[in-house]
Amino acid sequence: MFDVIFALMMRELKTRFGNNRLGYFWAIAEPIAQVMIMGIVFSIIGRNSVSNIPIALFLFTGMLPFKLFGNLLTQLSAAVDANKGLLSYRQVTAIDPVITRIIIELVTFLLVYVLIFSVMAWLGFNAWPDNVLGLLSASTLLIIFTVGLGLILCTAISYWKDASKFTAMITRPLFFISGIFFCAVMIPPQYWHLLDWNPIFHAIELSRDSFFKAYESPVGSWFYLSFCALVSFSSGLALFHLSRQRFINL
Repeated sequence: MFDVIFALMMRELKTRFGNNRLGYFWAIAEPIAQVMIMGIVFSIIGRNSVSNIPIALFLFTGMLPFKLFGNLLTQLSAAVDANKGLLSYRQVTAIDPVITRIIIELVTFLLVYVLIFSVMAWLGFNAWPDNVLGLLSASTLLIIFTVGLGLILCTAISYWKDASKFTAMITRPLFFISGIFFCAVMIPPQYWHLLDWNPIFHAIELSRDSFFKAYESPVGSWFYLSFCALVSFSSGLALFHLSRQRFINL
């Protein structure tokens, strides 16, 4: 299994980044460009900080977790369908391309996260998280939730090809309501219920709560995020396991 995953990883890296010399560069440039654009918008309206947090750090702590969610969900939902030709080999099982894509996305996220915040620290920002364990816990719960959702979509695609369109339908609206460029304290309490059903919003709120000593989230719930992660991951694994024979016969 280790050999299969290693071979699939080399294949994925060559397919995704190898044909484009700037492939690795875009993994870093995309979130930076988006943060720069939103930072300019905030500067135009006269805001240089949010809850005493520099706007660049505030945006990066929302953008990077959401990019992890979006990229991981997109890659996992198509993991089996994109590698179905390899499932005819006895050594390759349906879970192998899933594990491969999880590893690639997590390593990419970690490298981009460390690189961006290292540069921010070099520029003079206080870019070291106040609560490292809390930040890791929020990121881990977000990953577990996303993996479960990705397995559900991956299974759904094996029954209905057009289910792949749900990935964009999920990620695009969530971009605007997950707290990337705003936080709970900027919203009147009577409207919190419109957003606190969203586990991504809780993950970003808890990440900022852990990262910045100056920010304390009024709505971020560890219990709710953990519950969503458990339900999503359990459901995804169960559906994927029940459909394992179908993947081979695609």
